[in-house]
Amino acid sequence: MKKNLVLLLALISIFYQATKVQAGTLLEPYVGTLLSSTGEFNSDDLDITGTTVGARVGFQQMGVMLGLDGRRTSANFEDSDSDSDYTITQLGLFAGYDFPVMVRVWGTYVFSVEGVDDDDTDTKITSGSGTTFGVGYKFFPFLSANLEMSNLKTSKYETELLGEQDLDGDYTIYTLSISLPLSL
Repeated sequence: MKKNLVLLLALISIFYQATKVQAGTLLEPYVGTLLSSTGEFNSDDLDITGTTVGARVGFQQMGVMLGLDGRRTSANFEDSDSDSDYTITQLGLFAGYDFPVMVRVWGTYVFSVEGVDDDDTDTKITSGSGTTFGVGYKFFPFLSANLEMSNLKTSKYETELLGEQDLDGDYTIYTLSISLPLSL
């Protein structure tokens, strides 16, 4: 909670400074689907499918983009024995560049990955992090098709019965999305 409060105060400070240097506020909502995503969860190989919705919020000046990326993913983790549905929330700081030729690139440091097992709400992923790299193509002035690759790790989970436990999870997630990059 303290980490999110500090991040919020930092983001407010960035917006305040951005208005002084004539930078535009960036608001970019997006929706997407997970493609050919895989993972390893406590030594079990997983196939991951699902959808995601989120937004990048920050500022943009002369093509440079900086800000906060938040998303919520509804994912299905399927291994050889079973499958589980999770709702995963992740937050990260992103930096990128919007080229004049309608191509965009960005990278995100994901500092928070949390999730809830939709089938058993007593099971929660409580700690995770990773990186995301993306490229987009603006095929209309305010519409962008994007492809992202995320490498995420989870390290802790919690159940009501067992309390907090170590969780060894590595995930490679490919996301195809459509976004609406608005510079206000």
